[in-house]
Amino acid sequence: MTDLKGYFAALPTPFTADGAMIAEEPLAALAARNLDAGLAGLYVGGSTGEAFLMSVEERETVLRVAADAAGMRGTLIAHVGDPNPQVSARLARFAADRGYHAISAVPPFYYRYGIDEIAAHYAWLASQTDLPFIIYNFPDLSGVRWSVADLTRLLEIPQIVGVKNTCGDLFAFETLRRKVPEKVLLHGFDETLLAGLALGANGGIGSTYNVQPERILALADAHTGGRAEEARSLQADANDLIGEMIAVGVLPALKYLLTREGIPMGDCRRPFAPLSDLARRKLDAAAEMHLFGEGGAERRAVRG
Repeated sequence: MTDLKGYFAALPTPFTADGAMIAEEPLAALAARNLDAGLAGLYVGGSTGEAFLMSVEERETVLRVAADAAGMRGTLIAHVGDPNPQVSARLARFAADRGYHAISAVPPFYYRYGIDEIAAHYAWLASQTDLPFIIYNFPDLSGVRWSVADLTRLLEIPQIVGVKNTCGDLFAFETLRRKVPEKVLLHGFDETLLAGLALGANGGIGSTYNVQPERILALADAHTGGRAEEARSLQADANDLIGEMIAVGVLPALKYLLTREGIPMGDCRRPFAPLSDLARRKLDAAAEMHLFGEGGAERRAVRG
C-alpha cells in the first residue's frame, strides 16, 4: 500500500475572476509548487477546495488537473464525500481512474444519520474502488460527532486505513491513537499540529501548508529530531499567520495570500463574501511579517 504518512497540502480551488469557471493553470501551478516544496502530497477536493460549492463535473476537473500536474510525484488523496452517495461513488471511481493513491470522505451529513447507517455507507463507498480509504472527521463543519468507540468501529471496515482528524478533542485523539496503533492518523488543524504529533499523529493535512510549507516541514523535522524548543517556536510562528487568517476568514485569506505570491486564485464562491480593503491590508502586513521569503529563508528571526 502507498505510504499515506507525511504532510499534505489541502488544495484550494482557483476560479476565474467572475467565479464561473475553475482556473486550471493556477490550479496546476499550485499543485506543482506544493510538491516542489517537499510536501508528501496533496489532499484534493476537500473543504479547502470548496467542494460543496461545485458541480460534480467541476469536482472531476479539479481531480484531473491536480493529478496531471503532479505527474508521478507525491501521494494524491481525493476527497469524494458528498451528501449524495452516488456522487461520492462517481468521484471515487474517477479518482481511481486518474491514478490517485487513496480516497477520503466526510460522512453523509444534514439528515443526522446514525452510526450504523454511516458504517454501512462507508463500507459501500470504500468498495467502489480498490484504493485505501481515509475517514474525514470534521465535526465542526459536518455536524457529525463520533465517539472514540464509533471511530474505532469505522476503522474496522476493510480498506479504511486511517482518519484525517480535524477535531479539537485531543484527549479523544490520544485515546484513538492507543486503540488503533496500526492506523494512519493525520492531524487536520494546522494551529495544533505540534500537539497532534506529540500525541502520535503520522503527519498532517492542512490548508495553510499552501503558503508556509517550509515552516510546516521544519516544524515536523524539529519534532522528529527532539528539538522541542525549536518545534514550539515554529508552531508559534505558524500560528501568528494563522491567527491573522482566521480573523478575516481562512479560505478567502488563503486565496489572497497565494494571489500575492503570483498564483491568481480569484475569490471564494458565494455565499463567501469578498475580502474588504481593510482585510487585504491586514493580510499584506501579515504576509510581510510572517511568511517565508524566496528560497525558504524566513523573514523574521526564530523566537529565542
